Amino acid sequence: MAETLTKTGVIGSPINHSLSPNIHNYWIKKNKIKTAEYQKIKIDALELNKKINNLINDNFIGLNVTIPLKEHAYNICEELSETAKKLKAVNTLTFKGGKITGNNTDPKGFINSVDDKTKNTNIIKKNVLVVGAGGSARSIVYALHTMNANIIIANRTPDKAEALSDDLEVNLKIHKFNEIQDLVPNLDMVVNTSSLGMDGNENLNLNLKEAKKNLYIYDLVYKPPQTNFLKEAETNNLNYQNGLAMLVQQAAKSFRIWHGVYPEITNELIEILKR
Repeated sequence: MAETLTKTGVIGSPINHSLSPNIHNYWIKKNKIKTAEYQKIKIDALELNKKINNLINDNFIGLNVTIPLKEHAYNICEELSETAKKLKAVNTLTFKGGKITGNNTDPKGFINSVDDKTKNTNIIKKNVLVVGAGGSARSIVYALHTMNANIIIANRTPDKAEALSDDLEVNLKIHKFNEIQDLVPNLDMVVNTSSLGMDGNENLNLNLKEAKKNLYIYDLVYKPPQTNFLKEAETNNLNYQNGLAMLVQQAAKSFRIWHGVYPEITNELIEILKR
């Protein structure tokens, strides 16, 4: 008798761009889990409840959740991790024992993606600027708060940044978008959580000539692999990274939740994702 196939996947809209199937199916193969597969599934917010029930009936044991469904998915969960409760958003759903459980692995994915040297020299008690105040910013601000950073946030609409500060109960120094340039000389790290620099979007234009030599630049955008913002960092001999490492690290947490195995993040996998 054939073993039942246990399915996982990623849901969102749009979804074609997602690299999650490449990551999870690589780990499924490497860990020789012969009865598992990972798919990408386009789902809109209005059809979420119905589609989730259909997927549970189709032997799905869990799902990753991407934009614009993270807050919607939070609302259908019967159990939540402490991080998910704090963020009021989930990126990982688990279906077990007749219950839907929600986790959010984004903050830990960010923390794990930042190397230890950077954590110790550029984050703890240091000035970190977060650009943007959307869904991704929530996870980054929460992570930076747990890392004891002095968090500054800049957004086109300061009201949204203020709402984020109140919601997470985190003290943020809030600035308007056009004030960013003046902040550069006193910054130890910059994290771009906005869509600026993403394929098809306008760039994040920030002159880094007056930056500290140890300023660390982190851009959550990974398509293209090197945004104009990262090129500016390279031009000024600053250390930097894109969001690919965070994507893989948060995926590893989800994989462990579903399969009970913490997957190895290999250079081979990273090279596959860069193609």
